[in-house]
Amino acid sequence: MTIETVIFDFEGTLVDFQWQLEPAQAELKRAFAAQGLAVEGNYAQMWNAAVDRAPGAAQVHALRAALGPVYDRWDADALARWAPRAGAAALLQALAARGVTAAMVSNIGRSALAAALDRCGLGRSLAPVLSRDDVVHMKPHPEGVRAVLAMRGIEPAEALFVGDSLADVAAARAAGVRVAIVRGGECAATAFDAMPPDHFVDTLAQVEALVDSWDAPGGPRDAGT
Repeated sequence: MTIETVIFDFEGTLVDFQWQLEPAQAELKRAFAAQGLAVEGNYAQMWNAAVDRAPGAAQVHALRAALGPVYDRWDADALARWAPRAGAAALLQALAARGVTAAMVSNIGRSALAAALDRCGLGRSLAPVLSRDDVVHMKPHPEGVRAVLAMRGIEPAEALFVGDSLADVAAARAAGVRVAIVRGGECAATAFDAMPPDHFVDTLAQVEALVDSWDAPGGPRDAGT
């Protein structure tokens, strides 16, 4: 089936990865504990576990008010260093020329994401753009990916997710969407041994050829390599 929409991750995919994971996650764990929440995992897994324990929208709002500023500070720290990965703007332009829409689902907050997309000149090529502030659950939960499918009015088979992390693979898989991983982002290649994507690419330029090959009879010529 023809790919109608490519859904992109942000950090590590269209820009380089700059979040300082170790100190950020240590601070977040302390912040969750201060709220009486003993949660484990990375920054996204801790958040998802916490909101799953929240009994309603008001409690989720309170949790966002308490923890959001911590996430936002680490976003702002990364924002100072983010730079587009080679070929990011050219890829979005090439997809638009083919009539393929581009969207985004990111675990970065709305403020830093909007500022970075504007600075890098990428925002006008992406719609919708869903930050962590626009969903209840972060990736690896599929909520954001499913929301894009609904907004675009397309089936999972008509989308391709492009990311750089194991969370991206998990979110896309749970939504029934094919996924390509750009090497050199958040996760090393060995992290995907237990959950490989449909495809690995070394550069963003290769995504355009991948879209073309998936649209051709027989699907991608080298999927899973």
